[in-house]
Amino acid sequence: MPHDPASKSKPYYECVDCGKRVMTDEDGRLCSRCGGYLQNIGVPRQQ
Repeated sequence: MPHDPASKSKPYYECVDCGKRVMTDEDGRLCSRCGGYLQNIGVPRQQ
């Protein structure tokens, strides 16, 4: 069964620039691939 990115284990973050996803407990990180801001994908996004 695939892992649900919205689960409550560790939050998933996605880079707003390149789309890379990482799982971490730390907030406010920058993407290791491109340096873009990582956004928590477990919270609703504004449109």
